[in-house]
Amino acid sequence: MSRAYRISVRESLRRVLRAHDRVSTQLELLEILSPEEMAELLSQELEKRGFERKDGELVREQNGVQVSVDPKTGTVTVASESSQEVELEGSREGTAWDDAGPSATNVRAGLKKQLQQDLEKQADKKTSELQSQVTDRLEKQLGDLRQELDQAINRVTAESLKEKARRMGQIKEMTEDPQTGSLTIVVEV
Repeated sequence: MSRAYRISVRESLRRVLRAHDRVSTQLELLEILSPEEMAELLSQELEKRGFERKDGELVREQNGVQVSVDPKTGTVTVASESSQEVELEGSREGTAWDDAGPSATNVRAGLKKQLQQDLEKQADKKTSELQSQVTDRLEKQLGDLRQELDQAINRVTAESLKEKARRMGQIKEMTEDPQTGSLTIVVEV
């Protein structure tokens, strides 16, 4: 009479999951002064807003999101990344006709393979969740950043117009409304 043996397999998977997302865009900066002067004005304005100069770029990290601006080209890159260590465990059971022979070995190998595939799927799911969190964090910061960069561009444009007017002649009158962003300059040439 044959007897069925219960075969049990336990596996664990330890992995560091990583997720990242990034977006690049171009600032629209009018060339009122030379490109070098415009880049310097932009750099000064962004430094006032908490950016630091690093390797020719202006960089700021806030809430896990890194913003870098190349003042010469006007390229803005926003990136977010995260990592998480996970340990997943699981077990599977099956039956075999013997407890140490070829049947048990085959069943054990099959169970182990299925269990590893399940653990990999769980790790992939956790990676997707982490990726969603990173993307959400990035999108949340983009709205505020877009508004801040628009304000910085407006300030740089105003300062470059003032400097251009000074070079053209004597400034007779200058009115600026910070609320609307309007700037009127009367120059005597």
